Amino acid sequence: MPFLTKQGVTYAQEAVAVGLKGQVQAVFTEEFRSTAVAGNESYDSTFDVYDRDGYELEFFRYKPDGAVSVHTVYARKGSQIFRTQVTATAAPFQSYSEQNLFDAQRRLIETDTYDTNGVLVSRFRGDFAEQQPNSSLYRRTETQVDGSETTSETRESTDPQTGITRQIDTKEGKLEADWTIQRNKDGTEQDKIIYADGSYNARERRADGTTVEDRYAATTKEHTYQTSDSHGHPIEIVQGTGPNYLRCTYSFDRDSRPTGQINYDESGRILGKSTIEYRDDSRGNWVERKLIEWDTDSEPMQPKIVVTTLRTINYY
Repeated sequence: MPFLTKQGVTYAQEAVAVGLKGQVQAVFTEEFRSTAVAGNESYDSTFDVYDRDGYELEFFRYKPDGAVSVHTVYARKGSQIFRTQVTATAAPFQSYSEQNLFDAQRRLIETDTYDTNGVLVSRFRGDFAEQQPNSSLYRRTETQVDGSETTSETRESTDPQTGITRQIDTKEGKLEADWTIQRNKDGTEQDKIIYADGSYNARERRADGTTVEDRYAATTKEHTYQTSDSHGHPIEIVQGTGPNYLRCTYSFDRDSRPTGQINYDESGRILGKSTIEYRDDSRGNWVERKLIEWDTDSEPMQPKIVVTTLRTINYY
């Protein structure tokens, strides 16, 4: 299993990740929320610019009056982001910049973060200290502006006989997480990650591709159970007991877009229901999305459009 980057996920083609099809050059998105006083009121709008391969180059977020609240520019080559420049004019956003360095294997080994005045405020360094066929050691050091340092390590090993992978994360020598992964020859898989406070996430991938998870929070002593389909979509989540019990079911269309959610109490009574409708352009990308909430106390239930999102998409 590959190591994660500092941000927790590897850089991806952003256009593909958000479900855009074709060579999209730019997307302007505007969200309108229904209010009793003003009717449909503009709430949020963004503008994304992509290269021909679907990687994001620029991002704008606007205030309701049309002024730019945050502008992000990426200097990159494909999935590698060498520099990120964020210019913010309104809270909670803050201006900053990040510089990334990679080794010859395209692995992230350093991130330097600067404030709005160009002053270095933190430095992240990663060192692939050991690289063996069945084991690896990755060491990370973060240095703050005051000179304080925090060192973390990720040690991973795989038993070639059993197929069991174990990844142990430590911070300043103290255990952060212990992750065990069992990959079976029939395609099934079980894994469990245990955190320092006793919380854990146990997951099983079945032969049909569906996945069941048990997430336990030690602080609240509560379990959250999730079932996902073979595409990785969560189709049911159950959490809590008694008056805190909640079961949610989810639906998706053939393009993996969410189309609905229903919430139930312990007796099976519907507490809330919402659906999402899409209108697509000729390329198969949605240009209008309506979030509909249903009045579950009426008979039959009555729909109300609460959020309408419009997209203008330009193609190469």
